Amino acid sequence: MRWLNSDNGRDCLSIKTFVMMGGLLLFLTGCAGIQPSRPEPKAQVPAPPPQEAVIAKPATRPEVTPEPLPEPPPRPAAPANDTVLALLADARELAGSGNLAAAAAHLERAIRIDPRNAQLWNQLAHIRLQQGRFAQAASLAAKSSSLAAGNPELLKDNRAIIAQTQTLRR
Repeated sequence: MRWLNSDNGRDCLSIKTFVMMGGLLLFLTGCAGIQPSRPEPKAQVPAPPPQEAVIAKPATRPEVTPEPLPEPPPRPAAPANDTVLALLADARELAGSGNLAAAAAHLERAIRIDPRNAQLWNQLAHIRLQQGRFAQAASLAAKSSSLAAGNPELLKDNRAIIAQTQTLRR
């Protein structure tokens, strides 16, 4: 057994190669012995005999005439919060003195408190129109109109703002 006591690296290498080749041979031999399973044929179930076809008659529906929906009642103006009223008053005062940026900030704060108040959106649209921010003014007026159902004066004012922005943009 020269390869056990040898200091020569080739002898150890040949042992490793021998062991690996033997392992590979055993592995391949084991795989060759496995046969794939074949499904067993199933017994065929005879088909049921054909039956007579039954023809269903279509159901008749009674005619229904749709009734028009009634107009929704106008929404009453929501009672304003005291804080919102104070912010609106301050915004009007600031706008009157020419401080449009502070007026807009007060109106934006009021809108955060009461976002369904169409009057606040309308007032902010007026401020943006005075600042020359026409696209934003039109957008704010449209938002005010969407909330102003039942308030024809506010709707008219919003339409006027939108018309002004369209002429001023040209």
